[in-house]
Amino acid sequence: MAVLSCRDQNRRILEMADEVIYTAPDSSLDLLRSLDTASLGNVATRAYYALLWTQTAYRTGRFELASDSLANAALSYYRQYGKDNERLVRAMIYMGLHCEVHGQPEQAMALYKEAEATVDKTDWRNLAQVNYRIAQLLSNFSAQNNEDLRRFERALYYYNMVGDTLQIIYSLLGTGALQRRMGIDSARRNLERAYRLARQCGDSANCARSLEYLARGFLKDSIHETAKELATYCVRHYPTAQYAVDAMLDAACAYALMGRNDSAQYYLDMASRHDDNEQRASMRLFCLKMIAKNHHDIVDYITYSEQREQLHDSLRANAVIARLLTVDRQGDVRQRLTEHRRDSARLYWLLAVLLASLAAMVGIGYLIHRRDTRQYSRLKMQIDQLKEEQIVQRQMFELSRQSDTHLNQRLTELLSAYSGLCNRLINMSNEYPEKVFYKQFMKEVEAFTERGELINELQRYIDDNNDGVMSNFLDAHPHLDEKERGMVILTALGMRSSSIAVCLGLKNDSVVRALRHRLARRLGLEVPLANYLGEMVKNRPFI
Repeated sequence: MAVLSCRDQNRRILEMADEVIYTAPDSSLDLLRSLDTASLGNVATRAYYALLWTQTAYRTGRFELASDSLANAALSYYRQYGKDNERLVRAMIYMGLHCEVHGQPEQAMALYKEAEATVDKTDWRNLAQVNYRIAQLLSNFSAQNNEDLRRFERALYYYNMVGDTLQIIYSLLGTGALQRRMGIDSARRNLERAYRLARQCGDSANCARSLEYLARGFLKDSIHETAKELATYCVRHYPTAQYAVDAMLDAACAYALMGRNDSAQYYLDMASRHDDNEQRASMRLFCLKMIAKNHHDIVDYITYSEQREQLHDSLRANAVIARLLTVDRQGDVRQRLTEHRRDSARLYWLLAVLLASLAAMVGIGYLIHRRDTRQYSRLKMQIDQLKEEQIVQRQMFELSRQSDTHLNQRLTELLSAYSGLCNRLINMSNEYPEKVFYKQFMKEVEAFTERGELINELQRYIDDNNDGVMSNFLDAHPHLDEKERGMVILTALGMRSSSIAVCLGLKNDSVVRALRHRLARRLGLEVPLANYLGEMVKNRPFI
């Protein structure tokens, strides 16, 4: 019983270490160190321990704690007894990282591609880790293609799904740095976001890194003053960070490009040489070249330029990146074959979905046709009603012109324009087919309504013949919108509901009556709106 209890306790400790391995890897390392490895029990438990120990060693930056035997033991067990796919993918990723650290990039790439082909498509964290490791591996060898950028963008997407802030920062920095190199505008946005997140987390190293990348981007865009400000800010606030040396070189280059050689030489001397890589060596030679140019020292300028070209030629001739890309392409072929087998199993489901979608589209098309048919019938009824009203309208209009001497010429023209609209709509119903007629009808009514001239002139006519009663009414109710204002004016003139519907672009006379009833309630009237306005406006034409 004591042995069983000890094994259960070891299993719980391993599970606890696994739970905090991404959020607090130092605590995970302490938990693993507290275990007695002699009492781990069966092979599965020892493989789990080997996986967690390797993963924790790399996540805490304690590379010396990782060993070939532990990494191989975990990978061999999960490959042989592949019941836990997630742990198998993790074993591949961290075995690949182990190969990468020990100078075996091709083996690392092959393991990453195998992990990518094995990982479940809903396992966002491991998908993010695989893409990030491939992107980092390619960018470490200055890959002159878009594959590393594509991988960083994928990693950023998956880390956003997981919500891992630290890894989001790393992915933003990788994406922003490559976009900056390629001249893509979104580089600045990604780097600024990385800086904000790093400041919120109190991560000074990544703050310095993001500032240095931003400064390098402004140098590339020839915005030297901004580049100098960012670089010097990075040096002042994060002097011990790893990327402070790069910021010093950025500041030196910015000052040199601005012609300030003393400041450029000051920051160039401040930047240490003991850990120079190819990129820093290139920046240092560029700065020396610009200082020589400012001093009109042609000999030094040519010397530094030649040295820099030789350095860039050696970088472009890097054979490792070609081999890595070959492994990447081979892995893509294997992954496509695996995905093809998976997709073939889903083909029947896809066909079923397509058939269901087709049936739904047919049903929707039928419903749309029924709706259009009803709309067309309604419009035809409205046109028929307009035909009947036109005959009476002409007679009433002539009587109005003869009996009312105050009806001015402008009002006559506008009322004739309304009559012309009705005639155009009647002619359209005879000329156009069903669908074209509906569109032309709405376009014609909307164009007539937008002009608004008829409504304004009718209000002016009412005011001229009724001592400004309409303006006083509208001033007393400023909350009325344009459509409600038109409803009041046309109702005050005694216009029919069907004519009001045409003038205001409404569907039919039923809508007009409903709006008029609602407006009367809002105004607090105890009688219908037409009766109230009829008592208020005494002198009006018969229209």
